Amino acid sequence: MQPEAIKLVIEALKEEQVDLVITLPEEPTVPLTAAIREDSAFESITVTAEGHGLAMAAGASLGGRNCVFVTGIAGLLVGAWALTSIGILYGIPLLILASYRGDVGDRSGIAGGNLFMFTQVAEPLLDALRVPYRIAGDRSKLKQQIIDAQFAARQYGTPIVLLLTGDALW
Repeated sequence: MQPEAIKLVIEALKEEQVDLVITLPEEPTVPLTAAIREDSAFESITVTAEGHGLAMAAGASLGGRNCVFVTGIAGLLVGAWALTSIGILYGIPLLILASYRGDVGDRSGIAGGNLFMFTQVAEPLLDALRVPYRIAGDRSKLKQQIIDAQFAARQYGTPIVLLLTGDALW
């Protein structure tokens, strides 16, 4: 991730008074999660499973914490049942930031045409799960998109996924 993108994400989270960030380690967002862990404005919890991260973030949200879950698109897809539960069944407000692997502009250094699988599956799956999402592909708009998505999650009482493309991150 570019330092500018990390700075924009952190500024947006602080502006929205996010105080808890649940993270699932994945290569593209390691610099972001490291910066979040080092920033005293955030409590950061790292999880080892996608469903656990979504469940923990949902529970924190229900408990009144202003929380964000940071993961990769693969983690989001693996956590689909947990996402369905917090969205359709319970209507829990939660912002999810997911790196959108395989999108044009992905400069993560992981080669292979199979990365396009994520873009072919992610959006149809989110549509089927009735989880609102936006694609953040313009770094100049990244901060405002995070602010808007966090507002929408709280206001509408639903998880909102912001898919962060390579153009926004690298």
